[in-house]
Amino acid sequence: MLFILTSCGQKGGDDPGPNEQLSFVKYIKALRDTVNTSEQNKDLRSVLLDNGISSTKIYVKDSLHLKFNFWQAKVLEIIDKQATVEVNFGITLDQANRSAQKSIVLSSLMDQSDKAIIEGIKAGDQVKISGIFIEKKGFIDIDNYSDYKFSKNVFDNPEFKIKITAIEKL
Repeated sequence: MLFILTSCGQKGGDDPGPNEQLSFVKYIKALRDTVNTSEQNKDLRSVLLDNGISSTKIYVKDSLHLKFNFWQAKVLEIIDKQATVEVNFGITLDQANRSAQKSIVLSSLMDQSDKAIIEGIKAGDQVKISGIFIEKKGFIDIDNYSDYKFSKNVFDNPEFKIKITAIEKL
């Protein structure tokens, strides 16, 4: 009997991540959808965007405590620069559209000396990542990741700055 109860609580094959990650994705999707439904009313849309950005920053600080553990993501790109390496991870917002332009993007900028943490990882890999959201002077930055600017809704493709503490290839 104990075996049956234990196995019922286990997740199936395509594990989308821990509960904190699922809640965060659901939160961002709800904000995105609310803003997108107000497209015709520019004043309302502006208020919803401003309130959504403020509430997301509070959510990251108060609910997530500026950290994430074992979140599942896809490595979108690794950009090797002179003194740093930028690694962008994507978390799918909608299973039907896994485009990088329709994902939550976690962007990490690390020194070349810290590059060992991503050894063996390449763009396209599925990974589990742990880390912290970067906060500067009480401010959490939320940008639109897409260079194409197809949307004026930051929640269509939000980018958060992070520091990676651990990464595991799946």
